[in-house]
Amino acid sequence: MIDQLHELRAEKRALEKELKDIERRYSEKQQEVIEQMHAQGVTKMTGGLATVSISTSIKPSVEDWDTFYEFIHRHKYYHLLERRPAVLACRELFETKGVIPGVVPFTKETLNLRDL
Repeated sequence: MIDQLHELRAEKRALEKELKDIERRYSEKQQEVIEQMHAQGVTKMTGGLATVSISTSIKPSVEDWDTFYEFIHRHKYYHLLERRPAVLACRELFETKGVIPGVVPFTKETLNLRDL
């Protein structure tokens, strides 16, 4: 049974390596499609098997953690913390206050793929 576990672990590692390569290629292809869509000035396209559309969302990117933590502590905005800035809470403050000290908003694009 131990040898079987060893073989299964090796098989799993091989598949994880293959999956990592597929994920890298998928991400590269997504970026190519987004760039092509931008070049054509469209936000939605349809192929023979699927449709894609570009969606955007504002997400926080902390430039100065000390300043950000000081702001959180001073205003008791602890809801802004996860293992990263809390996206929804930061988005709300960007919309209501305009700025969060130590944090800058950035727009992340994602490609939505749907079967026809």
